[in-house]
Amino acid sequence: MTTTTDVLISGAGPTGLFLALWLTRLGVRVRVADLKSGPVQETRAIAVQARTLEYYDQLGLGADAMRRGRHFDRLNLFVRGDLRGAVRLRGVGDDLTPHPYLYILTQDQNEELLVEHLTALGVSIDWNTEVTAFTQDDAGVTATFSRNDQHEIVRASYAAGCDGARSAVRHALGVPLSGGTYAQRFYVADITLRGKVREGDVNLSLDDDHFLAFFPMPEPHRHRVVGQLGPGVREHATFEDVRPELEANGLAQVSTVHWFSTYRVHHRVADHFRVHRAFILGDAAHVHTPVGGQGMNTGLGDAANLAWKLAQAVHGGGDEVLDTYEPERRPFAVALVNTTDRVFTGIVRDGAAARFLRLTAVPTLLPLLTRAEAVRRLLFLTVSQTRLHYPDSSLSQGAAGGVHGGERLPWVALPQGGSNFDALRSLTWQAHTYGPPAPDLLAWCARREVPLHVFPETRASRHAGLTPAAVYLVRPDGYVGLACATFDAAALDAYTDRWVRPATPRPHLPPRPSDLEVTV
Repeated sequence: MTTTTDVLISGAGPTGLFLALWLTRLGVRVRVADLKSGPVQETRAIAVQARTLEYYDQLGLGADAMRRGRHFDRLNLFVRGDLRGAVRLRGVGDDLTPHPYLYILTQDQNEELLVEHLTALGVSIDWNTEVTAFTQDDAGVTATFSRNDQHEIVRASYAAGCDGARSAVRHALGVPLSGGTYAQRFYVADITLRGKVREGDVNLSLDDDHFLAFFPMPEPHRHRVVGQLGPGVREHATFEDVRPELEANGLAQVSTVHWFSTYRVHHRVADHFRVHRAFILGDAAHVHTPVGGQGMNTGLGDAANLAWKLAQAVHGGGDEVLDTYEPERRPFAVALVNTTDRVFTGIVRDGAAARFLRLTAVPTLLPLLTRAEAVRRLLFLTVSQTRLHYPDSSLSQGAAGGVHGGERLPWVALPQGGSNFDALRSLTWQAHTYGPPAPDLLAWCARREVPLHVFPETRASRHAGLTPAAVYLVRPDGYVGLACATFDAAALDAYTDRWVRPATPRPHLPPRPSDLEVTV
């Protein structure tokens, strides 16, 4: 049997499901295959950052996500069982995002959320289905979906490999996942506990020869703990092998073990994120230590970046925009892997210098440095991924006030309620201006069929770097494409002719905003 679709997606983890949902919202037909029997039951990844929650708001998932998880804003540092300091992030991001905190929403919860919303849109997942063959040509891609000794040939315009570190799509494309693997072995456990570990916070424990990281789970007194297995621990370790170090010094008294697994940590990035009509995203494209809470979020960011570009190409807008996916996302993945590699190596390395770093330098310097609001703000910007931008992309042009092309649109709360981010829920290209719009801008937006959102000039908008009379042409994923200090018809026309195509939403979804929308 042979069937056709617009985009076939290998992998129904958070990245593949999120890509499928965004594409469906933009009227793109998808087929999603995964060898699993359904969404994962284990917690696995546990944190969604502010940028991810902003994307969920765009797709109408935000309120649902906020009912399922819990937020936190404090990190406690223990050394040999004694509390040595804490970092509090409360308040440092209040003017940056509608989600100025760190948020616990586990991988199983994310997958359940995404599957529910896909099902509501009429999309079903091909569970228990393996992609056993993959080819492509100038006109499209062809994959074989295999299930219960039956085979289906699926023909599509494009393919997305969201199928993890052992990605079948990446292997079929012949793209290496370059990097290495740490020599040390690690474990992860989902446990219920009481003790010195503080409920609702992240707790980091450093000792002579190991570290422990405790992350709060949505349920009270339930934690995800990540630790390092000692050299004397047997190959097939169980939780009982690590219980003594967890319960040492009264740090934790474990009452229930919900899940336990051992693993080795990789630090790898694919050499390419695109080969012709096929793209790789998430763990198929980059893997690194889970301690920073960035892995799942980076995969979801890949999907948000690629979805609108694929939709634009599918709807006849040309495929030049697809050339921007790899240059935008791969440099970030490389920088992320390198950063987490340096931090992680410093934590787990053996030797006198490493012990001095763990037991003396970090406990002394971290509380001192993070007393400064600027340091805590930078930490939040980095961890939340709201600082991520694309300055070198061909899509990024111009500057106006403190905002440059390629930067995430600054979030501004509006006096009457809501924010300028509410306009992004249309998932379309749009123009923003702050203060009274120039008549020429009104005429240009009507002529080019670009929705215009006019926001009041306020102290908050000026503080965010958004200046009156400036025009910000905003991409469907919430990043500024073109920034003009004043209305510039020639620049706007040239940019629009090259990049901007209106999206075509599905008929049963809410219609996109009218060609001219004014928010005052």
